[in-house]
Parts: sequence; structure tokens; C-alpha cells
Amino acid sequence: MIAPFSKSAIGQTVLDAKLIQYPLWMALFGMLLGLSAPGYNHWWLAWLSIAPALLWAYRGDTLKQRVWGGFWFGFCFQAIYCAWFFDLHPLTWLGFDEISSRLVTLAGWLLIGAEGGLLTSLFFGLAGRKQPFVLRLLGLPLAWISLFALLNATPLALPWGLLEYTQAGVWPLRWLAGQLGGLGVTALLVFFAILLAESLQSVTAAHSKLRPKLSLFSLLCVPAILALLNALPEPRNLRSLPMPLAIVQANLPIELIRSGQLTLREIDPAYLQPIQTRNFPAGSLILLPEEGAVPGLVNLDTPLSNPLLEQLAHLAQQKSVYIAVGISSHSSNGRLFNSIALLPGTKTEPIRFYHKRRLVPFGEYTPYQLGAALSSILQTFQVDYSAPYSMGQSTQPLVAGKYQLGGLVCFELIDGWFSQAYRKQNVELLINLSNLGWFHQNPLIEAQFLAIGQLRAAESKTPLAIASNTGISAILSSTGAILKQSQPLPPSQARPKNWQGQVLFYNN
Repeated sequence: MIAPFSKSAIGQTVLDAKLIQYPLWMALFGMLLGLSAPGYNHWWLAWLSIAPALLWAYRGDTLKQRVWGGFWFGFCFQAIYCAWFFDLHPLTWLGFDEISSRLVTLAGWLLIGAEGGLLTSLFFGLAGRKQPFVLRLLGLPLAWISLFALLNATPLALPWGLLEYTQAGVWPLRWLAGQLGGLGVTALLVFFAILLAESLQSVTAAHSKLRPKLSLFSLLCVPAILALLNALPEPRNLRSLPMPLAIVQANLPIELIRSGQLTLREIDPAYLQPIQTRNFPAGSLILLPEEGAVPGLVNLDTPLSNPLLEQLAHLAQQKSVYIAVGISSHSSNGRLFNSIALLPGTKTEPIRFYHKRRLVPFGEYTPYQLGAALSSILQTFQVDYSAPYSMGQSTQPLVAGKYQLGGLVCFELIDGWFSQAYRKQNVELLINLSNLGWFHQNPLIEAQFLAIGQLRAAESKTPLAIASNTGISAILSSTGAILKQSQPLPPSQARPKNWQGQVLFYNN
């Protein structure tokens, strides 16, 4: 037994205090980093929040302390970044009652936080002071991007809250993403954090000389210089859009789209009238969002047997335009796909399809054959669970006349490998059809989705158009600059009684 005032007891008390104090400070720095996410509009915090966390990691006496503190840093970073997840509630339209809806939403948010915490716990476990400085300076940025790239490769991945997206509104860094990719921007941020941590360590050391203080001052000037550069007009080195482009933002809430009661009364003003009542140049591309315009399933063998798709196909030929629309489709063997149908403006071209290749885990498919177990759990809430979609296999672009289009459905926008692969195929335009209405018009997720699109356009050096059912829809240049964007549908309490689709149009 240890005596209460022995050296061992005092040492144990100090250690216990550190195990509490250390993760609290790491959690605070993680929250500050989370506030650098798009939508909070504090991008500069990404340059300043990692360095003090590294200082605390250097002070960690044991690997256990660094890993434990690192977990809370990453958890709080992701939790603040993805706070929009709480607006998944209410899920009553899926059959959940009020309590179970809140529990499911909370569980999803905790899972996102835990994913981030697991990765940063490994990162800070590596970030001890015993390694040589050069190894830390070069190895830790590589470790960060490797860990998050590893997450991206797993079926459970939700690589949403990535550091590079925090800088999407800063055009010099979007330019850098075009040269080094988004991971290059992340590596730069972590590299800077290590230099800043080392400078802070030198300045706070006893008998600090002038040189470390000057180094610290120089480093702190970097975010200020970036802010000044970002205030200057972005250079107009743009890759033109290949064709006139229009986006129809339907402004239909998710409860109505998924009610099974969507009729022509709602579809006509949301999707059809905005096309019928306007004149578009021949050969224009018109984008409709991920779901809603074509209710039900489309048979891939006889697609025009769906009356709404047939009406849109007729409209495309009548207007001599191409219409890309999100649909749910099924093949002759019964496989279901989340798809894009590209309807031609001429009778000589076929209808072309793109099938979503990266599905939302537990929403569109169930990884690791967990479907039966999850279904059994949800039955206790009187909720029928089904995630029936299959992954598409084709990587070929959609062809609209003489132009090639890179199709991306909603969640696929977060995967930089897709846009990079399209770039190698000389695609002239990336198109993303989405429905963010699941999160009930949360402005945070809308801003972040737009930022992800900006970075995708910049790193692939390809213009990108986002057609989102409730907004934000946008047309982005090949540098990620916003050429045009829509007003999102307001939250339900501020929503007009008569919803109507709005149109974005852009012509070079």
C-alpha cells in the first residue's frame, strides 16, 4: 500500500492530474481547429490550432497520454466540423419516433467524431520529442495524410472533415491544390504547425534569444499574408465551360420527396416549368438534382417506360438541349443503382447512364454484411431497414455530343480520386447531382459541400457544376472560383408556401 504523502503517491496524483488536464487542453485545440471548417468562416484557425496541440504532445510523459489526448483532439475537431449531422433529425418520415430519431442522429455524430479521434490518436502517438527534428518535420505531415488516406479507403469511411477543405475559400491555396492536390495543402498545414510548435518551444524556453522570437513572428505572418493575397482579385486563368449550362434547383424538402406521394402537381413547378418557360441555346446542358424529378424506379432496359423520364426526354429533344437528371434505376437482374440519366437533345444519340460507385455506408448499402444485424436492431424501433443499392462499375465519362462529362452523385464529391481519374480522361466538365435536404437545409453542410466542390474543381483543373435539390447549387471555374451560385431553400420555419424551382444559367 502506498503512503498518502510518499513520493510515489504524490507522483501518482500528478500523473492522474495530467491524464485529466492533458485531454481537456487537447479537446480545446481540437474544437478551435473544428471552427476552421467552411461555414464558420475562420479558415485561419487551421494554421494556428495544431501547433499548441503538438506542444502538449511533446509534454506528454508517456505514449498513453499522447494517444489519449490525441483522441480527444480529433474527436472534438470532427464533432465541431460535422455539427450539421444533428440536423439529420427529425427522421420521423423514415418511421422513427422522436426519441429514436434523436438517438440515431447522436450515434451517427459520435461515430464521425470517433473516426477522427482514432486517426489523430495515432498521429499524436507518433509526435513525441524523441524523434529528430527533421524526421518530425517531414514524417508527421506524411503520417497525417497517410492516416486520412487510409480512412478514405475503408468501407466505413466518411472523409468529410479534411483539413484541405478549410482552405477552399483561399484562392492561393486552391491554386496550390491544383499543383499538389488537396493532400498537398494538408501536408503544408501540418508542416507549418510543426515549425510553429518548434518556434513556440524555443521562445518559451529559459534564456530565449532574439532569433527564435523573430522566427515565431515570421511564421505568424504567413496566415496574415494569405489573408491579404486572398483579398486581391483572383487571376482569371480559367478553363472555359464547354457548353452553356443551366441548373434547376427544385427546392423540394426531403419529407415530400421521400413521402411516396410526390405527384405532377409538385414536380411540374419544381422541375418542368423552369425548363419549359425558358429559352436555352441549342446544345445547352441542363442539370436536375439527385432525386425527385423522376419518382419510382427506371428500368435500364426500357427507360422511357417511366412517364416522367419520357416527358423529360421529349423536352430535351424539343429544346435541343441535354438534360442530366438523378434517378433510381434497376437492371434486368434486379440490381438497384443510384444513377444519372443523360437525355440527349437529338434523336440520333442514345440515353446514357452513370451509376454511383461510392455509396453512403448504412444509407445506400451495408458494409461488412451487417445488414441483418442492423435490421434486427432497428426492428425494435418499428423501423424497416433497407440499404439496397449496388455499386456501379463503369468509370467511363458521359458523352454529350462532342463533349465528355464526369458524373458524380452526391457523396462521391468527397472522393478526390474520382475527379483526378476523370481529369486523366480529358473530361471537360464535372457534374454533381445531390440532395442535401436530408439535413433539413443546415447552412453548415451547404457551405462545406460547396467548399469541397471548389477544391475538387481546383485540383482537377476542371470546371464543376453542383445541382443540389435544396441548395447550394453552383457553377465553379477550373480554379474553384464561384462563377454563379443559388440561394438555398430556407429552413422549414421560413419556407414559402409555394415552392418553385430556381434556375442558374451560365454561358461563356
